[in-house]
Amino acid sequence: MIVNYSIEIELKKIGQKIKEIRLAKRMTQSALASSSDVDIRSIQLIEVGKLNMSLKIFFAISHSLEIKPSDLLDKIEMDSKFHLE
Repeated sequence: MIVNYSIEIELKKIGQKIKEIRLAKRMTQSALASSSDVDIRSIQLIEVGKLNMSLKIFFAISHSLEIKPSDLLDKIEMDSKFHLE
């Protein structure tokens, strides 16, 4: 059982990281959507942390950004209140 944990916080962090990398590569949301075969609305929702993407989309975005999937999780630390009972 997960106690006192909100995945929304982590989704926002990952979305911000995707946006940061995309902008650093001077890539538009439209270009990322096209190259990762994901609709632009999904990219928009992912970047603001409103969409819990599938692993397929996660890997497609990583590939399109030319980074390792683990780079999207780098420095993303779960809240210290996360624990299993």
